[in-house]
Amino acid sequence: MSKKNIKNKRFVFFCFLFLFFAFFLFFFFLILKIRSVDKTNFNNGDIVVSKIKDKEINVELTISPEKKYLGLSHRENIPDDFGMLFLFFDKEIRTFVMRDMKFNLDIVFIDENEIVEIYKDLSFEEFNQNIFYKSPVPVDKVLELKGGFCDQNKISVGDNFYFNKP
Repeated sequence: MSKKNIKNKRFVFFCFLFLFFAFFLFFFFLILKIRSVDKTNFNNGDIVVSKIKDKEINVELTISPEKKYLGLSHRENIPDDFGMLFLFFDKEIRTFVMRDMKFNLDIVFIDENEIVEIYKDLSFEEFNQNIFYKSPVPVDKVLELKGGFCDQNKISVGDNFYFNKP
């Protein structure tokens, strides 16, 4: 075998080895990214009991893209102890708007079970409907509550959020 042939085989071997490790790392990080709560047993519209501190809240689950787009839009009002929980299958920086809202909202960004950001008592007025509200870190849940709920119940960043599986 010639030296040129041996160099070509080594080059092909190292290229294969490099690609193998690159694919391995890609899939490893992909699995880490989607390791959040198993949401496969949930359905759109399921109502589950959740808890922040000692306060229980009934939340409507939102999973599908269509339902996430609508959120609480077009509803006249919601009870004080009610919210909408947006469940995501991955963690990303999330952006929410107050599109077509008819009442004030608290928007709560949740990473795993920890509240990482709260936008409180956001006005539903027209000028506010084009403002974007972003999570400071990648999150897998967002909770919309009636405006003022977090202040009334002394809910703050760092508090834990729990909900029961249906």
